[in-house]
Amino acid sequence: MKKVALVILCTLVAITAYGQTDINDSIEAKRLDEIVVEASNQRINAEVSTYIPIARQKNAAQNAVSLLSMMSIPQISVDPVNQAVQTAHGQDISIFIDYIPATSEDLSGMKTQDVKKVEYFMHPSDARFQGAKYVINFVMQKYEWGGYTKLTANKSLGVNSVDGSVYSKMKYKRMTFDIFADENYLTNRHIGQNSVEQFRFTDLYGEGSQDITRTSETKSSLYRNNSNNISFRAYYNTEKFQFSDRIAYSLENTPHNDLHNSLRYSSDLLPVSESFTDASSRNWALTYNSNYFFLLSKLAALNIDANYTYGNNKSNSLYTVLNDLSILNNAHEDVHKFDIYLHLNWNPSKGNQFFTNVGVQHGWNIINYFGNSPSKQNYHVGVYFLSQNYQYIFNENWNVGGSLGWIWETNRISGVKADNNFPQTNINASWSPNEKNQLYLTANYGSMFPDASQKSPNMLQQDELMWYRGTPELKDYKYTNAMLSYTWLPNNKWQLSADGYFGLIKNRCVTLYSPTGPNGTMLRQYFNGGNYFSDYIGISATGKFFGSKLIAKLRPQFWIRKTTGDYAWSNNQLTCTAQLTYYLGNFYFFGWYMTPSKYQQTYSGIISRTPSMYQIAVGWGKGAWNLKASAFNFANTSWKTYEESLTSEYYSFDRTTFGTQHHAKYYISATYTIGYGKKVQRNDETSGAGTAGSAILK
Repeated sequence: MKKVALVILCTLVAITAYGQTDINDSIEAKRLDEIVVEASNQRINAEVSTYIPIARQKNAAQNAVSLLSMMSIPQISVDPVNQAVQTAHGQDISIFIDYIPATSEDLSGMKTQDVKKVEYFMHPSDARFQGAKYVINFVMQKYEWGGYTKLTANKSLGVNSVDGSVYSKMKYKRMTFDIFADENYLTNRHIGQNSVEQFRFTDLYGEGSQDITRTSETKSSLYRNNSNNISFRAYYNTEKFQFSDRIAYSLENTPHNDLHNSLRYSSDLLPVSESFTDASSRNWALTYNSNYFFLLSKLAALNIDANYTYGNNKSNSLYTVLNDLSILNNAHEDVHKFDIYLHLNWNPSKGNQFFTNVGVQHGWNIINYFGNSPSKQNYHVGVYFLSQNYQYIFNENWNVGGSLGWIWETNRISGVKADNNFPQTNINASWSPNEKNQLYLTANYGSMFPDASQKSPNMLQQDELMWYRGTPELKDYKYTNAMLSYTWLPNNKWQLSADGYFGLIKNRCVTLYSPTGPNGTMLRQYFNGGNYFSDYIGISATGKFFGSKLIAKLRPQFWIRKTTGDYAWSNNQLTCTAQLTYYLGNFYFFGWYMTPSKYQQTYSGIISRTPSMYQIAVGWGKGAWNLKASAFNFANTSWKTYEESLTSEYYSFDRTTFGTQHHAKYYISATYTIGYGKKVQRNDETSGAGTAGSAILK
């Protein structure tokens, strides 16, 4: 028995040893590599795309627009030079900060380190967005008490400009107080136009039919402008009620906008000469803004937005031709503008959402013209808006809806009555099967109405051969457009958005030139004529490499444009925008490029050609300080802004406009932020309001 037991024991030990060896071999063969779990900083559903900026982006950005540029969100387009933010398909975006409407000054005063996330909405259901179609909302770090003060200074070399601003926010209990002030100064001696104009007169000065070429070249110029904005806002916020009241004063002064041109004519009726234009303007406005939000119940919410502006605009212009002609056109204008909007959000059941929007706008422009063509003009323009929106949200994956609105417009222009009404419609659908994919479709139909200045019955003289006036009988014009887009966010490294767009403006408003001015001279007016087709296919691709230290974005876009009528024209072109950002510690390096473009202006027969634009920048950000140096179009020594041409039956031209827009510029900018208080609650910021819109005939 002992021998048997020993044999059994030895056998068990052998089996155990063999099994343990086999198990060890198996474990060694199936050993796994280290697993790294990376949190997603982007996600998408049928209504909103959410992006979380990384720390280095927030430290490097000087303001909200530069943060959006560095984040390279595929559905939006950011022009870092002009600070313009649009959708990838060129539509305006309403920007909010913690659900409050923001202006450009609000965005420049933002403390970017406080940004928690950026949300991009399409047809949002929240009543606080006031019925806007496309929305960017910055969700901010909150403060319990205290706040911060931000100082900003910018200096431009190559173009003499300087600006500075101060923004301060203080929170006490549920109240927040914002103060904003800025100063901007620009002077330039390189403005003007060189032009070759072709006039075809039927009977000029009683001399019968005349074909005259007028050549004008700028010899010297001076432009000087300064502006100031001051504003104060008080803001109160609870879960069920919030209000924001702001008062702002804006002043813009242009003491010099002067030109000295040489003139040559192909006809002996007009000898070789020189022209001098001495122009100036001064505009100021006082604005009051009020916004109220009420959470009426779990099913309903109401947003009320009211604004009033009083402004005063003065423009003075003296045009003289040596020993021959003197044209004085001065205008003084008082402006009153009032508008109120109500946005009601009602959710009667799960998935069903109704939005009722009501709006009233009234503007009064009282203009006194002095000089060669004295007169007094009184404008009263009223706009009434009513729309009903409906969205059905199946879940986070499906969202479909539509809206039907109607606009009533009343015009009283110096006794001339011009009333109109027209519909505005929209349909939209969004499908997001998961957090990485979204398909979006929208289509719109409606009308647009001309500016008040385009309907002015007053007639003014521009130069020795040209007069201009508005057209009170000018009609509204219809628009139709549709867009299909697809967005793919596979991971934190890649972002892709592709879209196709079709747009049509029917019976658009364009300029009309005819030899019906005094003594048979040329008269520029407006009329409805021709259609404008604008189609494109575009792709936005963003790649992030080396742990998001290197970020590249590319946007190629193929355009198909065609117009009909008196200014019939067609053109196909490929444009592209490229952007590259690299982070090295607290430093960053930035590059941006946009190809040249050629297009016919939407509401004119003028064909414009703009050159390429590019920018490189290096910056440093740490703690309270942010410093940046940049060079824009650094290889371009020309002062050309754009080139334009027009061809019509009685009048044609080729001209080059000069200015600062595309000339080489070098910027140095700095911000310093002093923070204080305890971070729990954070609201948005105040801003300048801008001067009052003008109806002075141009």
